[in-house]
Amino acid sequence: MQEASIRDKKLWRMESLIHLLNNIALNLNLASLETGQMGARVSRISNEVRKFVFLLERDILLKLKFEDAAIEDVQDKMEELGEMFRLLAINSLLEAKRINNMKVYLLADDMRKIAESIANILEASNYRKNLTMINPDRSFKEPLPFIVAKIGDFYWAENMNSVIEIIKPTKENLVSYPEGSSKMKHQLVINNSKIPVVNLHVEMDEAIEIGELTRVIVLNLGHIMYGHTSSDLFFGLLVDDIEYAGFLQKGIHELSIEGNISQSLVKYCWKAQEAQILFYNWDNIINEHEIRDYRKIETKK
Repeated sequence: MQEASIRDKKLWRMESLIHLLNNIALNLNLASLETGQMGARVSRISNEVRKFVFLLERDILLKLKFEDAAIEDVQDKMEELGEMFRLLAINSLLEAKRINNMKVYLLADDMRKIAESIANILEASNYRKNLTMINPDRSFKEPLPFIVAKIGDFYWAENMNSVIEIIKPTKENLVSYPEGSSKMKHQLVINNSKIPVVNLHVEMDEAIEIGELTRVIVLNLGHIMYGHTSSDLFFGLLVDDIEYAGFLQKGIHELSIEGNISQSLVKYCWKAQEAQILFYNWDNIINEHEIRDYRKIETKK
């Protein structure tokens, strides 16, 4: 019996992933009904998953199955769709955390894994860092939810509870803000309003390059500082990529930081197998007066 070609194996894998995604969309819809009023956004996520399945079938599966296209012919599109779906998956994780629904969280995490597989041309993702802690804090048995972002050559973490949304910047929604400080030279236009965007690249002597993987993390300083969201303290953080979204084992706090970076920006770090994870010292990055001053200036325009 002739062994299936690599192309045929990837085609079967794509069909299997599409089946899984249809099942995820169905289960998200059921979860939205079970959640009641808080399930409206989950229902929209379910609809977005179905739209994504349509794109996969139209732009990838049909070309492979009926047009005899080679994997190389659809590789760029798979990478594009995979990263697009990964962004949806990460925002779905944030929504699941917001409504405290573990069923939705697990479905969103499956979405993230599928997205990374598609972006990696139907293979397990091998370009993400192993973030298993070298020195775990064993007094904390339960892992904690984090967004780990890459800025330059460094990896930074923020608790998922403080993250509102993650957005792909465009020329239309990320615009310059010349009145701002060295760390605040951009602003994000979102839902007909503007928020200041912090850029640590300048402080880290890193070049700013807006690429396909660049993202703006929307945070709330009130939640970071005081544990509750403040309606006037939203801001964005420009990052080069989202390395990971999900639960991490808590590490032992360490103060020795490897690499050329200002110690004032870092509160402490954790040492993982393939990266050091830095934690923002927000007191030295942005404060509520800067955000409110920004709002006053923008209100007067």
